[in-house]
Amino acid sequence: MSNFLSDRLNSLKIKRTFTNSPIANYKSFLKFENLIFISGQLPVVNGELKFSGKIDVNLSKKDAIKSIELATSNLLWNLSDFINITKGIISIKCLNIKGYMNCSEQFKDHSSLFNVSSNLIVNVLGRENGEHSRSVMGVNSLPKNSPIEIDGIFGLIFK
Repeated sequence: MSNFLSDRLNSLKIKRTFTNSPIANYKSFLKFENLIFISGQLPVVNGELKFSGKIDVNLSKKDAIKSIELATSNLLWNLSDFINITKGIISIKCLNIKGYMNCSEQFKDHSSLFNVSSNLIVNVLGRENGEHSRSVMGVNSLPKNSPIEIDGIFGLIFK
């Protein structure tokens, strides 16, 4: 059976750029009943952090946007990996995402910049299944000095 999410990601030319291997003692995703929890994703390409530093200090706005797109695509590819190993999923709905931005105390554009992630999810899953609740917050540091970390909760519909 075809993986509808990987088909959609490929059709939108959203490339898989990572291997699914956590950097510590946790799982990349965990299913509980009809929910899938995706662990925090960084802007990683081939095992290496593509962008690092504080969003408003070390990165241009363009690179901040690229880092958010990359972390969001890694989130969606993790979801695709789960679909590959789970039988009978016919639909998924994004319920909630959380964004953690490595930034200075002066940064104020969390919500508008994080729209990049929300818009990408809606573009991939469609309005009905992609609209979600979310939280975004500024933090003083993130693992590996990443500028962004994104996690998500998705609902599953089975045959």
